[in-house]
Amino acid sequence: MKKKKKILIILGIVLVVIVVVVINVLKSGEKTYTVQAEEVKKSDITSLVTANGKLSPRTDVKISAYVPARIDQLPVKEGDMVQKGQLLVQLDDTEYRAATNQAKAQLNSAEANLEQAQLVYDRQKGLFEKKLSSQEQYDLAATELKKAEAEHQQAQANLDQSKYALSKTTITSPMDGMVTSLNAEVGEIVMIGTMNNPGTVIMTVSDMSEIETEVDVDETDIAEVKLEQEVKVKIDAFPDTTFKGKVSEIGHTALISGLGTQDQVTNFLVKVVLLDNVPNLRPGMSASVDITTQHRNDILSVPIPAVVMREEKSDSLKVKKGKTEGAMASVDSVASKDEKTKKKEKKEIEGVFIVDKGRVKFVKVQTGVADQQNIEIVSGIKEKDMVVTGSYKILRTLKDGEKVKISKKIEGETLKNEGM
Repeated sequence: MKKKKKILIILGIVLVVIVVVVINVLKSGEKTYTVQAEEVKKSDITSLVTANGKLSPRTDVKISAYVPARIDQLPVKEGDMVQKGQLLVQLDDTEYRAATNQAKAQLNSAEANLEQAQLVYDRQKGLFEKKLSSQEQYDLAATELKKAEAEHQQAQANLDQSKYALSKTTITSPMDGMVTSLNAEVGEIVMIGTMNNPGTVIMTVSDMSEIETEVDVDETDIAEVKLEQEVKVKIDAFPDTTFKGKVSEIGHTALISGLGTQDQVTNFLVKVVLLDNVPNLRPGMSASVDITTQHRNDILSVPIPAVVMREEKSDSLKVKKGKTEGAMASVDSVASKDEKTKKKEKKEIEGVFIVDKGRVKFVKVQTGVADQQNIEIVSGIKEKDMVVTGSYKILRTLKDGEKVKISKKIEGETLKNEGM
């Protein structure tokens, strides 16, 4: 009996050794992933909205003619700086000067008629008061006086209108600025605008002291843009320089392109005023803007690729409860309920993979603002945690608990460490 017991003990020991060997063999065959990782650290993050647009003067005036006429003089050219009141265009005033002289003559005639009617009225009034004139003669004189007064007023209005038209043959600059476009030549006939036909735009004068950039901001970013936000402006003509600006206007009406197609895009117009004085700017120059929407100092952050989405695991208590209730039902009923429960419980959460003792652990995190490279971590991890940052291909399929080794690239050399 003792001999039999001894044999069983030996067999048990051998079995344990075999199990240990098998486990070690299986572990040694487990796949190890090479990942890039870095420590969680504090940094400053600035959230930006980037857009492209064109430079334009904040104020520009299109110079058109008030009266149709031929251009006699055009003493400025495109690019000239002009001052308020400076002569820009002189139109042929022959017709309008003649009309003014004619209106003056008509006014003189009306004044003479008015004086004569006044004398007749005064005379008839005196005779009527002395009962030496009839009521009819007195009324006729009063009527002629009123008629002469109306004709005099009309003649005066005609003269004022003629003088106004004559004055509009001389066009001067309404402000200090630059002639940014010139669309006419000496000898051309300029026309005034009507309801259906726009008038001739002779030139455009722009106030170059205030320049703005009009950009289209995507609808996904427009909620973050606010008035007076700081802006960095890059102008293609000055590739090595960044200029300061601020948001001056935000459009309230959507600009939709490709309506009804797969390429439909919805943007909003945002105007950015350039704060720096930049010489030699020209309207229409291409520019890009970086609008600072949020800024955080000394906060925990990780590279954006480190944050991944994974399916949230179901609560073990709920699973046990489901199994207990299922035991009292049919097998088909339990399977059906389990499938429905799994579908309802499927929910993706945001998190990062922490490297701990050569394995990764998925940790749920709450994120905040982001720039083009890093994203704020509000909760879930702490400073100096080692977070997996790549590669993208591995992060797509990496699972909680898998074995990894870290590969870091520093100054052209690759360092590999087995776990932590």
